[in-house]
Amino acid sequence: MDLREQKYVCTLAEYGNLTRAAERLYISQPALSIYITNLEKNLGVPLFDRNGKKFVLTYAGERYVEKARAMLQLEQEFNDEVYSIVREQAGRLRLGISQKRACFFLPAVLAEYEEKWPDIDLVVRDGNLFDLNKMLKNGELDLLVLNRTPETEAMETELLFQEELLLAVPVRHPLNEKSVYDPDSRYRRLSPEVLNGETLILHTPFQSTRKIEDQILSKYQVTPGRIRVIRSIETSVQMAAEGLGITFVREGYTRNFHYPKPVNYYTLDIEHHKRDVIVAYKKGDSLPEYMRAMVELLKTHGENLLNNK
Repeated sequence: MDLREQKYVCTLAEYGNLTRAAERLYISQPALSIYITNLEKNLGVPLFDRNGKKFVLTYAGERYVEKARAMLQLEQEFNDEVYSIVREQAGRLRLGISQKRACFFLPAVLAEYEEKWPDIDLVVRDGNLFDLNKMLKNGELDLLVLNRTPETEAMETELLFQEELLLAVPVRHPLNEKSVYDPDSRYRRLSPEVLNGETLILHTPFQSTRKIEDQILSKYQVTPGRIRVIRSIETSVQMAAEGLGITFVREGYTRNFHYPKPVNYYTLDIEHHKRDVIVAYKKGDSLPEYMRAMVELLKTHGENLLNNK
């Protein structure tokens, strides 16, 4: 953006003296004089009245300088913003996260992030992971928080934290008596075999948790007595609280349940009982500093959430 003409006129208007203005602009006095004279000829109107060595703006000159200063201010703001982006202190961050995880996990993250990075244009998209995955692939998201699945292998991913896959069991259910103490966990443990013949509340086939549920039932040859299918994680846990069955729930989600009737949570005595929560971005992308800062905050708040900090 070349605003040399505007800089020359505004500087001469400021100093009112050709010599001092030329010194300020680091050009010779004759060069500045010729430039101003040629500009006035091209415009067809004088910008300055000459009174000896003093240059005073005409009415046309005043109007010109008013607009020129606005242009120079805009140029400065433009350059400052571009410089901030180059220094990775400003920019746009489009973050995707499921509605279920967003409600209990994200607000504290956003509050701290905006305090530390006030110049970042932060856009949050909360929704279902099917749509969010498409948005990430189409370049409509920069970061996506989700559970690790086989489909995420095509993305660039980083581990945020690990959470337990829990069983929610009614308080008065006989299975409570079959739980055993686990010295490495805050939860007591149940064997998957005890689920045989029980009423299980499973999730819908397109949910990532359902895929895990089916894998566990198949691998450990569990045959439920009855299966209920519910999409809502909150509803499935509330149904368990009412004694309508046993359900699976990710540990992080339990932090936002406030149903009046409690349930007992247990881990399953299986391989890979902990599940990865990851952040994904497009393959080959290099994260700028302000996006890297968001990833680190997500990691910290995720760990604090599970540790009740």
